[in-house]
Amino acid sequence: MTLAQVALQSGLSVGYLSEVERSRLTPSLSALKKIADVLKIPASKVMFEYGGKAFAHSDIGVVRREARKRISFPHSSIEYELLTPDLKRRSSLLWMTAPPHTESGPSFSHTGEDGVIVLKGTLKVEIGNVWYTLRTGDSIYFNSEIAHRWKNDGPETVEAIWLSTPPSF
Repeated sequence: MTLAQVALQSGLSVGYLSEVERSRLTPSLSALKKIADVLKIPASKVMFEYGGKAFAHSDIGVVRREARKRISFPHSSIEYELLTPDLKRRSSLLWMTAPPHTESGPSFSHTGEDGVIVLKGTLKVEIGNVWYTLRTGDSIYFNSEIAHRWKNDGPETVEAIWLSTPPSF
């Protein structure tokens, strides 16, 4: 069906339907029901479906490079950019930029799991008093209840992606 046909039969405007189709608007439940009725399918099918389970568009978060939230600390040259929409999800992804001779600070632990992928440089990660050296392309995944920290003691800036589940920053 065309948008014009769905609009005519549902009583919704073509513009509104176009915005919903492009994920720029989240339809109300009544609008969702109207669309589903016109298409003669269950309302859950109008939402994004994956593996038989329906998800609302609010379960999907695209973060554009220029819109990343930056996290910084006073007197620190380490930069973090949030790759997930916020820290209210089940996990967080951070883009970390660590200049030469910087470190995270003392070891700490938290509930969950962490993963790190080094995109550039050499990063040392201490987990439970054991140091792991990660070079470009290397990754590590660990139980974050084990005390951990990191450092860049090399001459090159490190860029890495850090996953934490649940978010803990």
